[in-house]
Amino acid sequence: MKSLKDINWNHLYSFYEVARAQSLKKGAKIIGVAPSTLSAQIKSLEEKFEKKLFIREAKGLSLSPEGKRLFDKSKVIFEEGSRLLEHYSEDVVGGYAVSIGIEETFCEDLASEFASQYWDLYTNYGGVNTSRQSDHETLLGNLLQGHIDWGISLRKPKRKSIEYAEIGTFEVVFCCSKKLYEKFREPRDILINIPFVENNRDKALNKAVYKHLRSHGIIPKEVIYSDHSPFVQKLCDRGRCVMFLPMNPLAEYEGLETFQLELPLKLSLYALWKKENEGLISIIKLKELILSQLTQLPLRYEDVDLQIEASEVSKDLLK
Repeated sequence: MKSLKDINWNHLYSFYEVARAQSLKKGAKIIGVAPSTLSAQIKSLEEKFEKKLFIREAKGLSLSPEGKRLFDKSKVIFEEGSRLLEHYSEDVVGGYAVSIGIEETFCEDLASEFASQYWDLYTNYGGVNTSRQSDHETLLGNLLQGHIDWGISLRKPKRKSIEYAEIGTFEVVFCCSKKLYEKFREPRDILINIPFVENNRDKALNKAVYKHLRSHGIIPKEVIYSDHSPFVQKLCDRGRCVMFLPMNPLAEYEGLETFQLELPLKLSLYALWKKENEGLISIIKLKELILSQLTQLPLRYEDVDLQIEASEVSKDLLK
């Protein structure tokens, strides 16, 4: 084979669907041909590549090492092909994984909650991956270059090619261990006298928090710096420091006492995507989720059967 025209793309696609379904019968059903036809196409592909792509056993098909490599390569091709079809068609195609870029901020809990709910809406169309974005500009760059499908940020984008919508507005609360909280007559004195943790991930946010404290006449005596949430959480649990976090309306902060000052500090979390991708099912489902505003749990939030159904697990495998 010397050029792309030498590849039978229908045969390659047949291989991809069989490998994805891990079943000749299921692959044939997806494509809409007889299993015998599909088997012949895969055999022809193996002869063309001069490689054995599947190991045929009594229990079914499994990918050979060469088959695994080909599947990884073809997966990129056909997932991108599914996106292309959705761009030029009014039909819902799906069949591709979505990558979510989450800006590295102290709002990781809220962003993770939103992304996990998105999984439930999108799981019938493909997988959902996440990647950490070091800052807002990095997120925008990866979005524009197509490395991620959409992202979550504390800031609105200023580029005309990127669309955005507010996921929700959340109150920033201060927290410490319940035992430490019970030692003080006034919560404001906790913020003044107990080491206050500043997160270096978002300077604009830190500035807003300190402005909020000063408006209430509060200046912490000691400030410590950390970018490691588990470390800060552990110290906070033990009554060694006081921290701030966005209040997740769906979360329980076991062992911690959350409190606010007289006038609460609020922040917004935004979903960002390329304007040209608005017709894709990945963005359509994102918009559906945004409408919920994270105010209540989805109906099937804790329903294990949802993933079993989406994965088309055979009833023979279940208890």
